[in-house]
Amino acid sequence: MPRSKVKAPLGVAGLLAGVVAVAVVLAPGTLSAFVSSTAAPAVSVSTGEAALTITGTGGSNSGVYPGGPAQLIASRSIANTGDVPLSVASAFTATGGLATSVVLTVSVQTGACAATPPATWPADSGRWQATTATTTIAVPTALAVGATRTLCIWQSLDPNAPNGTQGQSAAVSVTLTGTQIAP
Repeated sequence: MPRSKVKAPLGVAGLLAGVVAVAVVLAPGTLSAFVSSTAAPAVSVSTGEAALTITGTGGSNSGVYPGGPAQLIASRSIANTGDVPLSVASAFTATGGLATSVVLTVSVQTGACAATPPATWPADSGRWQATTATTTIAVPTALAVGATRTLCIWQSLDPNAPNGTQGQSAAVSVTLTGTQIAP
């Protein structure tokens, strides 16, 4: 009797080949993994304390007229009592009939305030001037840790203030803010 070869059913071998082919086609790529680690030295992160102290009382209700000289209305001592350097900014608000015509001249300086703004400014004065229609102004002044300076505020009226300003008033509020300077 002749020998006959026994053949495996084509269905099982075909199915197995099909599964392998689908797995190869659908695989996202070669899979591999790499793990590495290193020990980092301990670090310490800390924050500073920003503290701006303003001292002084009183003020002036000096009368001013359009185009007239500025009058000193406030003198305050400001100190950086925190442990980080500060930049200084100011915000102005005013209410009343003359609110948009008031001009404020402000200086952060060493030494006492003069009755009127000086004709020439010391090199260390962080001086700025704006009408009360301006909302916030960055003062070109930095306060080092432990530094004390004098804040001087003068008011005047815009030379182009509207007619009929006699007898009108404005209540002016100045807010001074110290913000930490990045190291």
